[in-house]
Amino acid sequence: MDYEIKSLSTKQHTDAEREWIRRFNDTLREEDRRELIAAQGSTMAAIKTSIASSEDCYMVTGEHGEPIVLYGKCKIANIPGRMIWCLATTEWVPYEREFARVSRRILREWAEEYGILWNAVGDFNEPAKRWLRWCGAEFGKPLTMGGEKFIRFYIRRKDNV
Repeated sequence: MDYEIKSLSTKQHTDAEREWIRRFNDTLREEDRRELIAAQGSTMAAIKTSIASSEDCYMVTGEHGEPIVLYGKCKIANIPGRMIWCLATTEWVPYEREFARVSRRILREWAEEYGILWNAVGDFNEPAKRWLRWCGAEFGKPLTMGGEKFIRFYIRRKDNV
């Protein structure tokens, strides 16, 4: 299936981008919705914060213009590497295998460039944990946010073990 990856401005959005973000929020996967609510209380607020705090942000659109995936990377002051994040909609299933293959390559490139990639994933989010494991993630200590259990993960440059 065809899809398109486009860079999304982290500051100003066109009307079409704002509509894409609204549609993305409306069709967010339940696991991602649960993570965002635990982290910030509101999915739309969390999506906007993720976009605005990213140094690079990308939107993936399906062959019929439907929002599929939104992802990015953030430089956090005084912390090595980059914090990464990725959210998906219920429309992503037909694209799952291809996105997994492409995203693993992207994450490997980012890990090479920054040394380490990190964040936390909802411990209940089995599809995301499976994808992260396949991308080479190591899991660390658990933490709790908004009453939900999360687990830290790290993807390291091969020589940064």
